[in-house]
Amino acid sequence: MRAAGTLRDQFRVLLALQQVDDRLRALALQEQQLPQRLQAYEAACAAARQQLVQQQAAIEQSERQQRAFERELANHQEAIRKTQSKAHEVKTNKEYSAILAEIDVGKQRLETLEDQLLALMEATDQQRQAYHVHEQQEHVAQQALVEQRHQIQQEHETLRRTVVAEQERRRQTVAGLEAKLYEQYQKVAAQHGGRGVAQLQDGVCSGCHLK
Repeated sequence: MRAAGTLRDQFRVLLALQQVDDRLRALALQEQQLPQRLQAYEAACAAARQQLVQQQAAIEQSERQQRAFERELANHQEAIRKTQSKAHEVKTNKEYSAILAEIDVGKQRLETLEDQLLALMEATDQQRQAYHVHEQQEHVAQQALVEQRHQIQQEHETLRRTVVAEQERRRQTVAGLEAKLYEQYQKVAAQHGGRGVAQLQDGVCSGCHLK
């Protein structure tokens, strides 16, 4: 049963109800915004994971190139060894000179491959170091996300308790309103974005701020 009172009393109750509804809307907005705060942390984690994936792919590519250089290097070393063994079998100076030239070219190619392999090994080491840096960054981002989720969960639980308390306060406030007046308040509030009643302050409407 809603208790009836003087018009002034009923208006005070209406104002109290409007204040409760304002707080409930504000609480609902805060609750809606909580998941949005996670987006930046989730994006940071996703970016860190993507960097790790890209860095790992670069390392694997370098390692494949390194193995290819090592195979080519071994093949050239074997080719030079075979060519050197032929030097004992030649019978003319021309043939001997040709073999020496072939060995010289082979050694030059061998030095080039060794330099390229060394440079690639150094680059791969740098990539591994960069991977460890990205790995630490990903760990930090994950930790920040976990902490933020925990904080938001606590805030959500606090908001839920506050909402429950405000809903109970609303129920008690509505109990002090006449049924027709409450029905009219609901209709007006639905038409004006939740504002069912406003108080004049120095001749200015506190709802629309017009005189």
